[in-house]
Amino acid sequence: MRRITRLVQLIPFVYLALYALMLLTEYFTPEAILDIEDALLLTSPGITVVFLLLSRVLKLCVWHKTACLLPMSTQVANGIDCFILQFTQVEIIIINTVIGIAAITYLVLAYRHFAHGR
Repeated sequence: MRRITRLVQLIPFVYLALYALMLLTEYFTPEAILDIEDALLLTSPGITVVFLLLSRVLKLCVWHKTACLLPMSTQVANGIDCFILQFTQVEIIIINTVIGIAAITYLVLAYRHFAHGR
C-alpha cells in the first residue's frame, strides 16, 4: 500500500514538471520532436479523474489534487480557442508560457512545502 501511495503521490508532480518543460520549450523545439511530446504528454481528462479519485481514496492533500488539475488548464484554453473565440498565435504562446511558468512556480512551492516544511 505504501508503494502505491508513493507512486500516486509522485506521478502528477513528475508529469507536471515534464509538461511545464514542454510548454516552455515548444516554440523552440523541432516539429518532429513536438509530435512525440504531444503523444506522450497528452492531458487526458479521464486520467485526471482517475488520479483525483485515487487522491480521495488515499486521502492525499490539496497539493496533490492541484498538481493533478493544473495540466488541464491547457485543455480549458484549447476549448475556449475552439468554441468561444479564436486566439492568435501570439496569444497562444503567451497562454502556454504563463501556464508553464505557473506550473514551475507551483512545483517549486510544493517542493519547499514538502522538503523544507515552509
